[in-house]
Amino acid sequence: MPLILVIATLLLAPLAHAQPVLQATLLAEQAEGLAQPHDAALSPDGKLLYVTDMANSRIVVLDAMTLRNVGAFGKGSLAYPHDAEFDQAGRLLVADTGNDRVAIYTVRGAQAELVGELKGLQGPEGVAVAADGRVLVTNTRGGNISVFRDGRLEHTVGRPGTRDGEFSHPHDIDVAPDGTVYVVDSGNNRLQVFDAGLTHRASVGPELKLSGPKYLSVNGERLWLADEYNHRLLLLDRDLRLLGVLGTGRRGRGADAFYKPEAVVARAPYLWVIDTYNDRVVLLGLP
Repeated sequence: MPLILVIATLLLAPLAHAQPVLQATLLAEQAEGLAQPHDAALSPDGKLLYVTDMANSRIVVLDAMTLRNVGAFGKGSLAYPHDAEFDQAGRLLVADTGNDRVAIYTVRGAQAELVGELKGLQGPEGVAVAADGRVLVTNTRGGNISVFRDGRLEHTVGRPGTRDGEFSHPHDIDVAPDGTVYVVDSGNNRLQVFDAGLTHRASVGPELKLSGPKYLSVNGERLWLADEYNHRLLLLDRDLRLLGVLGTGRRGRGADAFYKPEAVVARAPYLWVIDTYNDRVVLLGLP
């Protein structure tokens, strides 16, 4: 190969792998009393944010736009909750990890009543609700996904392993409006994609250099993924192509600096980041 071509190839190689850096504006921050918050769910009207305050074993309710603390519930009954999701009836489903269940609440502001639970789980850390009412739960210890319908376990999908459709400590699960299911296969450092029937369709991981990815948020045709040990958030399109990176890649604290962020909630043009090891929740504005 001619010397000039070799030099040009070496110079252009870093550009081919360059990750577009995203900019954000810090709009609000809440850190008072939080201890390793893990994920959050926006209320159906978008006014409140329900945060799983994991190490305090409770749910903290924040005003979505100011992050003012409105109240809390679950202390004494929850054990290390990880994920939260609203169903079509407006009930809050909480992955109550330490109790191996999904706790189901009716909520009105910070007032909550436990009205049901899904049992038979193994370290549930992610919960999602499909358009047809099925509840999908990741079993971190079991290495699979439990599928519930009308409160009853219908079947499980997957097993521990590294092949397509297998899992190692799966964390989050989310469902797009078209029924596509995304599973954050944390122990395998990848994101797996399934159709509505939970047949495997695609995986992405090594090309993104993921390290301990945890929770994701589907927002229209885009996905946000919290890449915990890289201290960053990734923006992907629905074909899993990288659109941008938010975060320096190093431990920090700011609008673009995080310390092991576990989760993100997206509703354009806003982004709520669960900055877990900074013990805070931040609201960011995107261009």
